[in-house]
Amino acid sequence: MFIIFFVLISVPAGLDTLGMIEFLQEGQLLFAISYSLGYLVFGVLLAITLQSLQHSLPVENSALASLADRFGSIWVMLMMASGMTYLIGMDRLIHLVSIDPVQAQALYHSLGLIIEALGGGIELVGGLWVLLLSIAGLKQNWLPKTLHLLGLLIGCIGILTVMHIVPYLKDAFGLLQLIWFIWLGVLLLKH
Repeated sequence: MFIIFFVLISVPAGLDTLGMIEFLQEGQLLFAISYSLGYLVFGVLLAITLQSLQHSLPVENSALASLADRFGSIWVMLMMASGMTYLIGMDRLIHLVSIDPVQAQALYHSLGLIIEALGGGIELVGGLWVLLLSIAGLKQNWLPKTLHLLGLLIGCIGILTVMHIVPYLKDAFGLLQLIWFIWLGVLLLKH
């Protein structure tokens, strides 16, 4: 998703809502692939990660790890719901724009709000998952301490995305979490 949005897609500046809908229509396949990978495939991989973590933690009945798992499961559902909402919504939007451009603009703004609220604008649930999992890992002395310290930082950044006035928190959360996920994945594969 990062590659598609930062390398392949360049949104022209100054587009109004109809111009943005046209832009989405022209790149419909690329956007659909991006959201399928970024939300649906991520959701499936996150569910696999949660399952792997349940079997890897040294103390299975840890209250913090159990709570982290609940937030992880909620995050899976939110990500997948966001991706499916985008895919269905954009398909309807593209069909609607030729019939009723005013309704299409309203749908565009509504979809943006729903998708951002479910899975992209606030990283509270993902932040809580990483934070709680990292605290549980530190308490159980499980995996490298530096991984958990990075997780604490990422979790706090994710929680702080509730404050939209602070720029780049969401970007920092995503990029740091990508590093954290790769590191965690390597460690789980070795385990």
